[in-house]
Amino acid sequence: MVLNYQDIGHCGTAGSSSNGCNGTIRPPVLSRKQCLSDTGAGYESTLRTRQIYSLCQQGLIEEAYHVFKEMKAMDMVATGDALYILVSGLALIGHLEDAYRVSVELKGTGPVHKKALYGALITGLSKSGHVEQIEKCCKESHESGLKIPMKSFKAMISTLVKSGLARKAYDLYLMLKAKGRHPDLLILDNLIFAWSENGEVDIAYSLLQELRSRSGALRPGLFNAVIKGYALEKRFDDVLKVVQDMKNDHVQYDLVTYNTLIDMHGKHGKLADALRIYRDMGEKGIHPDVFTFTTLIDILGRSMLADEAYEILKDMKGLGVRPNVITYNTLFKVLGKSGHIQAASLIVEEMAEQGISPDAFTFSSLIDSLGRASRFSAARSLFERIKTKTGVVDVVTYTALIRAMNKSGQVDVSLAYFKEMKASGYSPNLMAYSTLIDGLAKSGRLEEGYYYFQEMEGCGCYPNVIVYNTLIHNFAKAGRRDFVEQLMADMDSKGVHPDPYTYSGLIDGYGKSGYIQEAQEIFKDLKLRGGACLNVAVFNSILTALLRETLIDEALELFYEMPKFDISPNERTYKLILSPVKFAGRFRDLERIMELQHLAFKH
Repeated sequence: MVLNYQDIGHCGTAGSSSNGCNGTIRPPVLSRKQCLSDTGAGYESTLRTRQIYSLCQQGLIEEAYHVFKEMKAMDMVATGDALYILVSGLALIGHLEDAYRVSVELKGTGPVHKKALYGALITGLSKSGHVEQIEKCCKESHESGLKIPMKSFKAMISTLVKSGLARKAYDLYLMLKAKGRHPDLLILDNLIFAWSENGEVDIAYSLLQELRSRSGALRPGLFNAVIKGYALEKRFDDVLKVVQDMKNDHVQYDLVTYNTLIDMHGKHGKLADALRIYRDMGEKGIHPDVFTFTTLIDILGRSMLADEAYEILKDMKGLGVRPNVITYNTLFKVLGKSGHIQAASLIVEEMAEQGISPDAFTFSSLIDSLGRASRFSAARSLFERIKTKTGVVDVVTYTALIRAMNKSGQVDVSLAYFKEMKASGYSPNLMAYSTLIDGLAKSGRLEEGYYYFQEMEGCGCYPNVIVYNTLIHNFAKAGRRDFVEQLMADMDSKGVHPDPYTYSGLIDGYGKSGYIQEAQEIFKDLKLRGGACLNVAVFNSILTALLRETLIDEALELFYEMPKFDISPNERTYKLILSPVKFAGRFRDLERIMELQHLAFKH
């Protein structure tokens, strides 16, 4: 293993400069008289000591150690400086047992070399990432009353941070401060990045403040790390606080700063601020990159500004920034949601011209968009063209097509594609099963839906509350109480908790199948239990069931009871109750309900 000698070299006699040490060890300078008088074993020892130096300088640590062993076999002793640099090199390449063997010799050369020994071991072990051995050396040096050089602490903390042991690194920093030592500024640098990334951004900020107070080398990257940490925790005010610190310290924003701020403002729905920061980039001479533009496209898409998002793509290309597949996929989502299907199709052609291969996400998004736009033939045709190509179809793509076929009423086609997906080696996930079961259940093919429900459990893909809700609603609607009761019991035994839509679907289904008494019993039980499962959707379901049976009195009683449960009627509630009440000639109730509606929505 060949190493850079500068990685190994340290001043063996800490604090001494008699040999001109500037961070590397120099061979001892022998006088001409000494060289001439050295004969026999003494002369041989000197030559071999120099050989150890030379080999270490070349990074040939194992060869140097071989020379050391030869010397030991001949009862020769190398100088302390030679042993020190050898220990350093052995520790650095991870030959820990060998390093300790040499250190036994070095410990006998005096207190100065003991101090250098531990510095060498700790630095070498740190650079090679041996955390446990570092801690052992620290303990030994502490017990010996030796003061470890700051350079070794810096290497230690860097290793601990890289090993994901930020807490130990921080404890070491606190220990240094408690002993009245001033941690190296690079130690603060390392810790700021570590704590920003592991969810303890307040500690990172306090370290940044210390660095600022000590007039350390302040650069945008340090502030960016803390800004990103706060942004991930959605602490908007704290981000602005750090930004103000940058301004106060006259630290210029860099590209990462701008990108982080644009992304954060966009996620907080502050589109105008995000665009203002983007414009400020140009004024400050900071050139946006692909991440900047992709983020802007995503932000505009969330605001349903598809045309503006497409303009950003044109600006991007005009500035010579090449879109990547993530940029195009982001634009696909925007165009798909807004119904710009033709534009999305053209983007695929543009990607091909740019030499960018669309991936599975690209086609999944496009097929899903075509399905939402009821362009079912186009969705299926596109899938058939691409399904044999490598890397552009996966379980998500199949699921998007199955969903589109469900919507078109072609459940047989959905089922055929589901079987094809499995035959092609794509294991259905929860979403794939859920989509197929939804299509089968809604088309009245309940037994088939239940079959795939059982199959998914057998495959280790366990149904969630959405799958249960789909089956419960449709079995209740079909009057299949046996299956409903079995599914409810199954939910309980599997630890799947019903949600409001479980009960609203169950009540709605029983109402539609004529089991009004059962629907009322379920609602009555929910009222007694209270809790989060009793909400406006559940009230709307029972009101619909009662009004379908023209049970006006019962419906009005429940409507007026809603405030007792801290539940406010929504627009759907008023819409479904006003017409039957009017038709029944209950004009006093009609007037009262309309007044409540006016008060509820006057703003």
